[in-house]
Amino acid sequence: MNYPILFLILPVVFAIQVHNHIGFIRFSKPVPDFLSSLSLKAQYDYKVILENETIPINTKTAEFQKWATTYKVTTQYSKYDAQQNSVKGEMEKNVTQLISELSLVNSQIFKILQNDTLSIEEQREEVNELAEQYPKEIPTLLFIRRLFNPQDDVSNKQSIV
Repeated sequence: MNYPILFLILPVVFAIQVHNHIGFIRFSKPVPDFLSSLSLKAQYDYKVILENETIPINTKTAEFQKWATTYKVTTQYSKYDAQQNSVKGEMEKNVTQLISELSLVNSQIFKILQNDTLSIEEQREEVNELAEQYPKEIPTLLFIRRLFNPQDDVSNKQSIV
């Protein structure tokens, strides 16, 4: 085999591999759209701040603002940050509402299923009416019930719902 050629080819292959590795930055969390138009250095610096879980959140916020100033994207970053905060607030509101509705629906289902004066068919009808009013909550509640107590009588009344 011609070993001098290997000495020429190996450094080229190594350089290509290193370039591909550095040039392809993966993020584990959502990133702003405008980040893709910035340099690899800017993307890498953003990633370092984003994925550093050892610094306090308020320090991380300050670091992002310094980063945005350094790469002259303060306006874009401010819009992105405001949007992220809005999404977080909306998510918190939605989760709080869902939990409240789950509690209400759970109570109503429990009353229906514990009502011994109703036939299974009547129970099914009442639960189906409830499912029309709360289409997301019923499957969620049944999943939770089965998850925490698969032997529960209420869970085994699957034929009702």
